[in-house]
Amino acid sequence: MSSLKERLLRHKKSIAGTQEREEEVKILMPAGEEPLGAAEEGQAAHGESKPESAAEFDEWSVVGAAMEHTEWGDFVIRRRTYEAGFRHGQYELGRLSSCAEELFALLEPAAGNAAANRSAAPFHERLLFLDTETTGLGHGAGNVPFMVGVGFYQGDQYHIEQMLIRHPGEESAMLAYLEQKLAAHPVLISYNGKSFDWPIVKNRYIMNRMELAAEPSGHIDFLHPSRSLWKHTLPSCRLGKVEEERLGVRREEDVPGSLAPTLYFQYLAQRDPSVLEGVFVHNELDVLTLAGLAVHFACLLNGSYDWSRARLFGLEECFRLGLWLDKIGRGGMADTVMNALAEELLTVDELASEEPCLLPLAQFCKRRGRFTQACSLWSRYIALKGGRATASLEPYIELSMYYEHKEKQWERALAYAQEALDHLWRRDALKRSGERNSIAHGGKRMREKEEREEDAEAVSLRKRIERLRRKASSSVSATRATGAVEQEASDSLLPTQSSARIRAKLSTGAVGQAPASAPLQGAASAVSRVPQSTRKRKSGLSAVEQLSMPL
Repeated sequence: MSSLKERLLRHKKSIAGTQEREEEVKILMPAGEEPLGAAEEGQAAHGESKPESAAEFDEWSVVGAAMEHTEWGDFVIRRRTYEAGFRHGQYELGRLSSCAEELFALLEPAAGNAAANRSAAPFHERLLFLDTETTGLGHGAGNVPFMVGVGFYQGDQYHIEQMLIRHPGEESAMLAYLEQKLAAHPVLISYNGKSFDWPIVKNRYIMNRMELAAEPSGHIDFLHPSRSLWKHTLPSCRLGKVEEERLGVRREEDVPGSLAPTLYFQYLAQRDPSVLEGVFVHNELDVLTLAGLAVHFACLLNGSYDWSRARLFGLEECFRLGLWLDKIGRGGMADTVMNALAEELLTVDELASEEPCLLPLAQFCKRRGRFTQACSLWSRYIALKGGRATASLEPYIELSMYYEHKEKQWERALAYAQEALDHLWRRDALKRSGERNSIAHGGKRMREKEEREEDAEAVSLRKRIERLRRKASSSVSATRATGAVEQEASDSLLPTQSSARIRAKLSTGAVGQAPASAPLQGAASAVSRVPQSTRKRKSGLSAVEQLSMPL
């Protein structure tokens, strides 16, 4: 009870002190002015003025923005509209209206069906391009998206709206407005949004105790196809590098995204909206680039972006394009790209930087069942790099397997297997030469692991060679046995033919005219080829009588 009384007394004292301060303010204020209420005091504490004031409107007009008043509260919004003919890099934004349906291939099957059935509007009008600027890089409760930029199509026009909160109290109003946009455009498109932007936005709904009425019916993250296409050909798959190298977009005096939190905190300290002008422009360009990438991927999927244009960036990029098309279910287009790439690899005289895609392309042809083309690519690799000790063993082993299991040419398969073992020995010799250095630098465990792998590979090759030798020797033995049987069969026909000729001569009376040595030699050779038991029964007869007897 004593503690409760103390708390009540403290509360009464605080109320009395507040009343005294209000009376002092009334005395000090000029006549005709009213003191600030509780809500107005809160706005003053955050550095705000009355929403309807013209000064506030002019304040944000410096960055091309204005205040948005909703039933949930107020926040800052900046709107931009781009016509269909506006070109961002090498693409016109209005081009997406004719090929947006191709992006269905980038959605998961269930999400694609939901996106198709949820609205009767054209597909490009169902897309919502999302990019956020946050106070940090984590996913925790302290990371706040202070700016959310969205882009969407209405007809052929592309609209960008950027929402900014001046303090945490405006976040719920911004999230409610974003939910309206999601309901009108249910398919989300982002860049790394599945891992960063959208999880953070969902966390903010939870933190503000707001229930998200409906999740997006689909989400396309352009980071994934960008990595599939350009991970091996670009130094980085950041959005800025991708737009510069593949869309032809050049940003001048752009504020890096890493500086956005710093500038926002500077605005909170100074309350100067012009500090955020660079952040608004950076976010706007990001949302524009998302639309440009949508056009680019749609053109790749409908075939209007020919593979030869990708050839300008190297054969490796053509190969990655073919793999990506095959991955998303465009097998016919993938075969077209891969066949053209294989023809070029097999006909070009010099291959310096394009060698890495030879072996993966051969494996692709093998999976497709095009073994002749795969063997040509493996042979091409051996011709280019077979003389190097660092050459891969894969083409030798694959050719050995092909001639063993497909062509049944044991000798040729054995030759490739022996070459693979020779290359393995040479590679081991090179590694042993640097073994001391690796152990001295603490690489003993790594060396032991490599030795175990090499020993397993050598054992596998030796087993293959022994098996092929047995098959080759058994094939030679079978060939010799077949030849001997055929020779014996042909020799067994000779006595019967000689007996028929002699009987024909005896019937015509020409035996006496023939030399005596001829029938005797024939009889002797015939007798030597008959069984011993038969020769004993015939020993008491003359040569002519022996020949006339059946064998």
